[in-house]
Amino acid sequence: MQTGARLLGLHFAAMTYKGAMVIGVLRLGCLGVSALLASQAWADGCQLKDYGTLPVEMVGSRATTMVKINGNNTRFILDTGAFYNTMSSANASSLGLKLQPAPFGFRISGVGGDANVQQTHVKEFGILDTTLKNVDFIVGGTDAGDGLLGANLLDLFDLEIDLAQGKLTLFKADHCDKASLAYWAKDGKYNVADIEPADNPFDRRTFLSVTINGKKVRAVLDSGAFATVLSRDAAERAGIDLNAPDIKAGSISIGIGAKPVKTWTVNIDSFSVGTETIQHSQMQVIDGRIGDKTDMLLGVDFLLAHHMFIANSKEKAYFTYNGGRVFTLAKAPNGNDTPDVGTAMDDNGAAPTAAPDYALRGEAHLSRGEPKAAVADLDEAIRMAPDQAAYYVARARAHEADKQPDAALTDLDKSLSLDPKNVDALLMRAELRFAHKDHTGAAADVNAAGALVPAGSTQARSIAHLYVQLDQPIAALPLLDDWIRLHTNDAMLGSALNERCWVRALTNQMLDDALSDCRKAIKRDGEKPAYLDSLGMVQLRLEHYPESIKAHEQAVAQSPQSAWSRYGLGLAKIRSGQTDAGNADLVAARALNPEIEARATKYGLTAAGP
Repeated sequence: MQTGARLLGLHFAAMTYKGAMVIGVLRLGCLGVSALLASQAWADGCQLKDYGTLPVEMVGSRATTMVKINGNNTRFILDTGAFYNTMSSANASSLGLKLQPAPFGFRISGVGGDANVQQTHVKEFGILDTTLKNVDFIVGGTDAGDGLLGANLLDLFDLEIDLAQGKLTLFKADHCDKASLAYWAKDGKYNVADIEPADNPFDRRTFLSVTINGKKVRAVLDSGAFATVLSRDAAERAGIDLNAPDIKAGSISIGIGAKPVKTWTVNIDSFSVGTETIQHSQMQVIDGRIGDKTDMLLGVDFLLAHHMFIANSKEKAYFTYNGGRVFTLAKAPNGNDTPDVGTAMDDNGAAPTAAPDYALRGEAHLSRGEPKAAVADLDEAIRMAPDQAAYYVARARAHEADKQPDAALTDLDKSLSLDPKNVDALLMRAELRFAHKDHTGAAADVNAAGALVPAGSTQARSIAHLYVQLDQPIAALPLLDDWIRLHTNDAMLGSALNERCWVRALTNQMLDDALSDCRKAIKRDGEKPAYLDSLGMVQLRLEHYPESIKAHEQAVAQSPQSAWSRYGLGLAKIRSGQTDAGNADLVAARALNPEIEARATKYGLTAAGP
């Protein structure tokens, strides 16, 4: 098994609905928001009435906030690209929610294709210090780890998005037809873009017209997408040749649909949205459609680089530029990688005054690839509130990104002394301890985390992976069983089936089921080297030596640096009578990883073994 190929970053994209259903069938509990908290007024009579501000914590590349589901504190992703509030089956299970059939003909679509869905009913949904009654959620699609708060809630009114400062505010604008709503731009410099109409009146997502290399494309503002992406069709319309020598193949990305998609990183001559233009940058292209008539996702990277006011009441988007790179995959800014001279810069942001504000801004810095700035803000947050365990976890992430693992471990130790049940801290410390070859400490953290996480959760899947790395595959098996049971239409299902196949092969049990898992994974995702490696190991255990040799040779051809593939190939050759060739492969495997033989021997995988 090639462990580095297993867990891929999630990439959630826009969702649309198909079939006869209308959104009115689902209860829009968010209409119950009524408390106006404050207002700002202009001399011309324009008033911005504040419904409240959500604190936004950037966890990696995800903009998240805390809500209450039937009284339970729960983290949700803020996803302006999702047309409706959504959660996975695993989320619903962990929250004790009952599933019901969705209205007939209702499906969601996006990156990775379509997905069947169900729905669930939340009796009490707490947000903005308000408890909403009887709120429905869509259940289905690929699991992002947390539920999604969609545009039906976030874009119900006007919306200010200031992720760099860790906040999202809902407003109601009165008598503002002639006023600019970039109220923070005291110098009067700001950008503006027209909001394009949606195809369906129930769809509240924000669509913008974007120009790529002089060609117009339709974009949706998507805070749930970790990076800005362009569909293949739109890229080709913009004159981008995906076979050109300067194109770089990217990693696999996944969306709401069941299929992973490949990506490329491409050079963009020009990008324009409204009055802002960016010259000479880089962007990700996905091999597939985004869904409905959308060509592009303006992701969380774009939002972190801007301070935005989505004036749904005026069908305008106002924004200023925060500085730094706009797109995650762009090169570090230089003289040619910045917006045009005259672009509106946001130099008007108020400095943080409280520990939570410093912490939120620090995590935003980290999400933008600025670990030193993140550490500085988190230092201040910890100075002001030294008893907050979460701040130490956040600073540990920043230290790790800054290649300071010892400092990260120190922060994690402190965090866990304050909150021993912090699963994020336990898992991060386990990974760092494993990297430091402290397998005993890593195993202790994994065991502690395993006792705390819900069955079938993304965290449980991570724990299963760590058990495999720690040579405890038998402990991973029930975790994988639960995850697969709750994710039958997930884009990561092929990866999970492959990992279970590998675990069963290592432990030499349920080999027919293991063979079925591997074949299902290959049927879903293609002949990936990790999948072929697992298939070859199962065939070796079954004493199907020609089949094992074939699978291992295919794996080695694609991934020649895999010690496990080379070692399995050597064993299969030796047991089929090709002793010299097999021994040569074992020598090559040991050269790639001097520890491979010791690890394999734990499972009886030796030249003379079964």
